[in-house]
Amino acid sequence: MSFIKNKTIWIICVLSFIAALLYNQLNLKHLPEEQKRDHQTVRTNDDASYLTPPLNYMETGEWKDNITGKQAYFLRPPGYGLFYMALAKLGDFSSALMLLKISQLLLFALSVYWFYYITNTLLQHRKTALILATIYGISPFFIGFLFYSLTEGITPALLLLYIFLLIKAYDKTNYRQKNGYYFLAALCFSYLLIVRPALGLWGLLIPVFLIKSYWKKGILNMILKLILFGAVAFSFMLIWQIRNYKIAGEYVGLHPIYYTDNNTMFRPTLQEFWEFNKSWGVEGHVYHSYSLPFWQAAIKGDTSIIYIDNILNAFPDEVITYFGKPRLIKVFRKYQRSVLFQKPYYEQHLPMPKKSNAIEQEVVDEFKQLTKECRKEFWMQYYIIAPLKVFKVMAFHSNLSLYIFQHTYRGIFLMEVLRYFFFSLHSLCFIALFFSLFFLRNSDWRQNAITLIAFAYVFYLCYVQRGIEERYTLPILPLLLIGLVYFVKQRIKLLRGKP
Repeated sequence: MSFIKNKTIWIICVLSFIAALLYNQLNLKHLPEEQKRDHQTVRTNDDASYLTPPLNYMETGEWKDNITGKQAYFLRPPGYGLFYMALAKLGDFSSALMLLKISQLLLFALSVYWFYYITNTLLQHRKTALILATIYGISPFFIGFLFYSLTEGITPALLLLYIFLLIKAYDKTNYRQKNGYYFLAALCFSYLLIVRPALGLWGLLIPVFLIKSYWKKGILNMILKLILFGAVAFSFMLIWQIRNYKIAGEYVGLHPIYYTDNNTMFRPTLQEFWEFNKSWGVEGHVYHSYSLPFWQAAIKGDTSIIYIDNILNAFPDEVITYFGKPRLIKVFRKYQRSVLFQKPYYEQHLPMPKKSNAIEQEVVDEFKQLTKECRKEFWMQYYIIAPLKVFKVMAFHSNLSLYIFQHTYRGIFLMEVLRYFFFSLHSLCFIALFFSLFFLRNSDWRQNAITLIAFAYVFYLCYVQRGIEERYTLPILPLLLIGLVYFVKQRIKLLRGKP
């Protein structure tokens, strides 16, 4: 095969594995002990919910978390857990974590080739593709979650593999090979979807590529291909949802964190409290700084006014002025009473009743009313300013999230140069995404499709989800880097008067 002969890119892949290993191993060495999981990976609040179901399945034959209620069966989609389980069967817990991070490193190293192939196809310039592959693979810009037991350890590579397979399929002239690559692409997306459902938007690439490939072969043939490969692309998620429906007796959604029998702070009341906070674009860590202590105190029976004061002190002045403190305090007093209703269930480790109780429903309704009024009164804040605030948090940082970059070596001259360089690069990637929308006409249709879906994903994060963590944009960052260079290349060509 021709790509085997391309020694340069494979050397870059090997060096990428070594570099990513060194960055992350050094980071693990300097990480505080409480942030390490068995001295192998980085511990987070979420990773246990990915690791527990596969471990329980191997012990009991049931895929479930250790939380109470039916939510334990479907809190997380199973994709990443299946990836971990395949490794956990080979050894004990510590060995499985070691194999997990090695597997993620290997997958990352392979993704350097997929990234190179996509870049070379779109830019039609091998040297530029090699330079970008070097930045992607050997720099510390993309490797921040390879030692985490979170989906971001594999989703960037899976998304690149998916697009690589689509491009290979389109380029094939032999229809048997073309169909084979499209099948693999659909299968890859099907797995990606049960790893990280939020990346489901990228499934739109399948019909785009299929239509471009088969429309000349006849409408009926094209429709059959859309049905066939579409069925493959959503097969894993369909199986997962049917299984969940049988357990719950209802459709539970893609990520049912606020499911009704949940016995943690993630009740429907918190969901509506968060929706209210979204109105002015509060950062996630700020929101948690007052919502978590509020619930933790109430679940212990402490309903002191100080926890309400802490919340109100964090609210924008105009929100306090418009609603008035007495009204807001009244809502949060009811919220505290709803947590007290939950308290005996929580203490006895029992699931909450599936049917909403009166006090919780009252809190939910009042938060919904506050949100409705807030959006109407402060529409500029909600529809424009808040999403822009989220975009600012999302786009303007260095993406060098490792502890060694933010703590151990921070302040050292070379480290600061590195941080400012990648801050600029990361910022430009997102700025170029926006401006690329105005120059779709003269661009490659494949690049246009990637640009539009990437923008839709960013828009979803800014406008709908609003609770941004750095890892949410990591899967699309390699594509944004390609888009940035593609955008610059096209503008240079126009300045030189070339079509």
